Amino acid sequence: MRGGLAVGGPSVSAPPVEVVRPSFAPGATARAPLVGAGWSLTLTGFLLYLLVITSYRLPLGEVAIVLALGGTLLQRGGIRFPQYLAIFVAFSVWAALATTQTAFPDWAIPQLIILLKLCLIVFAAANALQSAGQVRLFMVFFLGCFALFPLRGAMFNFFIYNSDMQGRAIWNLLYNNPNDLGAMALLQLSMAAALVASEQKGWVRWAASAGLIVLPMLILMTQSRGVFLGLLVFIAIAFAGHHHRLRLVVRLAALGIVLASVAPAGVWARLQSIERATDTSTLDQVDGEEGSARQRYEIWRVAYKMISEHPITGVGLGAYKPTHEQYAMDAEFNPTARGARDTHSLYFNVLAETGLPGLVLYLSMVGSVFLTAERTRRRCRGIFEVGARQLLFLEAGLAAFLVASVFGSLPYLPHFLLHLVLIYAVSRLSGQQAVALAAQFAGDGHWGTTGGRGGFRLPAGTKPAALVRAPHDRATSAGLA
Repeated sequence: MRGGLAVGGPSVSAPPVEVVRPSFAPGATARAPLVGAGWSLTLTGFLLYLLVITSYRLPLGEVAIVLALGGTLLQRGGIRFPQYLAIFVAFSVWAALATTQTAFPDWAIPQLIILLKLCLIVFAAANALQSAGQVRLFMVFFLGCFALFPLRGAMFNFFIYNSDMQGRAIWNLLYNNPNDLGAMALLQLSMAAALVASEQKGWVRWAASAGLIVLPMLILMTQSRGVFLGLLVFIAIAFAGHHHRLRLVVRLAALGIVLASVAPAGVWARLQSIERATDTSTLDQVDGEEGSARQRYEIWRVAYKMISEHPITGVGLGAYKPTHEQYAMDAEFNPTARGARDTHSLYFNVLAETGLPGLVLYLSMVGSVFLTAERTRRRCRGIFEVGARQLLFLEAGLAAFLVASVFGSLPYLPHFLLHLVLIYAVSRLSGQQAVALAAQFAGDGHWGTTGGRGGFRLPAGTKPAALVRAPHDRATSAGLA
């Protein structure tokens, strides 16, 4: 049975067996996220940091980082330094070395300081998320903060205060760019889907389900074509990995009807212009007077020339804008590209500022997390289905963000880096729980020989009900709850 447990035995005829579906243990009883989270100084400081970067109401970012780092040094069980973090540190070291050659140190030094802080934040996050309860609390808390501040603020600005960017939803500070706001909403959407996959009942499930409606609505309100393409990628991956595709189609159709009825009038016209953006001869027809597609194309031409002249070290971390301003004055470029512009592409940004070695290191960091998650997801299928589903949605969010980032330069966005931490934490915990379940069932004689795709086959005569009841208790005894 695909994605589940095949009935074994050469001559045994038995009814189909329900997939063993142990949940991410803290959600199995629908208990409050604060219960069983395993509070620590590191986790407290980390959650405070999340509140700071989503609300911008508390000037306590540095305090939160110090608190989280202090807790990491004092916590029991040793310090975690996963592979993706080691690669990120290597990238940061390379960026610092490459930036010594920059012509704009005044622009580069502040960005190097930010990169150092990000390394510390990722290090603290990797050590804060050590149990399933902590991972669950992180997702609930982060989603709640995003809903209370950026999402609520953007909705109020758009519908009540009539404060937007040419009809596109925005909030303030980090969230005042509609493309960036939409990209962040993609990551939040994947977390909401992961929670729905693990929560069997309770207010957390209902709140996450609401997020599956309002977050796509926010994405449409930003009218970001790149983010919309990312949303399509997210839906495609979720559909490909979903066991009940007909049910998913019905839900997506219902959601589409709701969103179509409430989306602003200009959304669909802007999204329909995507087809004209595939040909350079029709770029001027994409946005009319706005001309953002043509401008982005000219900016990319400038970035390409800059990269071709600085392929190894780049122009220095944070030094793209002033360098672009100089390059764009050449007669070969359209005047629309002039000024201290951004690259409007994560990949061009990293490549232009840190060179080819920097881009390789950066993508290696992302790739290491993705490969770890995908390997774990495949191993979990048929034995720990909820873990496999969570990883599917989180990976879909990662892929969607990477697609949207073709058109947005967000390489050092904390939300993205923390999403990598989350994926790795869920991968580690899901892998441990799947191994524990397999070992427990094998020890009790409940499991037979291994089947295809890393699954297991039930021995003849085994009662499915016994297996369905067992997972939560066995996972708890294994110390994974």
